[in-house]
Amino acid sequence: MSRSTPKGLEVIDVSVTYPGERGAQPVAAVRGVSLHVPQGSTVALLGPSGCGKSTLLRAVTGLESLAGGLIRFDGQDLADVPVHRRDFGLVFQDGQLFAHRDVAGNIDYGLVMHHVPRAERVQRVTELLRLVGLEGYESRSVATLSGGQRQRVALARALAPRPRLLLLDEPLSALDRDLRERLSHDLRNILRSTGTTALYVTHDHGEASVVAERVLTMSEGQLVPTT
Repeated sequence: MSRSTPKGLEVIDVSVTYPGERGAQPVAAVRGVSLHVPQGSTVALLGPSGCGKSTLLRAVTGLESLAGGLIRFDGQDLADVPVHRRDFGLVFQDGQLFAHRDVAGNIDYGLVMHHVPRAERVQRVTELLRLVGLEGYESRSVATLSGGQRQRVALARALAPRPRLLLLDEPLSALDRDLRERLSHDLRNILRSTGTTALYVTHDHGEASVVAERVLTMSEGQLVPTT
């Protein structure tokens, strides 16, 4: 990689389309979007439902095919890199925790997949529970947790393997406003303290402003020019 190649995530003139119904023209969900998330920073994509922000995030993960453009991380074109090889962490609105696993079992899942020794897994789980404010919750059933606690566990699970990039898709939107405001500040502090590179999708302007160093607005599949 040359010295001039930016580190972090680069989205360059990316478009995503879906087939039209009954032979109609393809529908453009994302249209020519370019952005850069520098290493160690958080960028938020802000916009209403249907604006293309979650589709763009899914394209970054590799879950959506590109109709045009390219996505790079640390200068590497990800076109031929499958989802499980990108080393990206994901946090969704509902957390998607494993109901049959306790808190520790959820958090160390990625570590098990990476064949991390048990002693290191235990240490990492303890460290992350302290980080997200759930120290001592290792053996708790996820069914007994509140919505906010479940999202903290989901965040810890995503951070456990130390991903190159963390992608968060409306992670706080299912929570009530007071809890959302409190957790957005906690989330900002966690991302800063861990030096995590993150792309954060939300429809809430206040949440985006708290969590991210930079907020980009999307509308009808495109970035809204900043003034």
